[in-house]
Amino acid sequence: MVHNKRKQGFTLMEMLIVVAIIAVLAAIAIPAMGRSIHKAKESADLANVRAYYAYLQQDYMSTGTYRDFGLSWEYNVTDTITYDDGTTVKLQTGYVAVAVPTAEAQNTTSGYQVHYICSKGDLTYTFGEK
Repeated sequence: MVHNKRKQGFTLMEMLIVVAIIAVLAAIAIPAMGRSIHKAKESADLANVRAYYAYLQQDYMSTGTYRDFGLSWEYNVTDTITYDDGTTVKLQTGYVAVAVPTAEAQNTTSGYQVHYICSKGDLTYTFGEK
């Protein structure tokens, strides 16, 4: 009686080819996903900064006075937005800076400038009068 041996499993060469194909696909996909994730974080940051700008403008409209953020907006660059009620929003990829008009310009300007700067340097955005 003759028994035929059945071939089971994959050969070493087949396994190496599959691993090589997966490595090539990963090398292409991972950087693209990283860029997409960064862009999504930038979009979330911009939405948060836009909401903060609207909050500051609404506060100015209701009180008629500007908030005191210090001597110069350059000293107020931060990665966290803080509201009056204690709520904080941590930005994911950038920083925010609030510029308040000088005393001389407060009668001729319409409000705050809120600047968003991405930590990678690929995006800056200003809300408010330039």
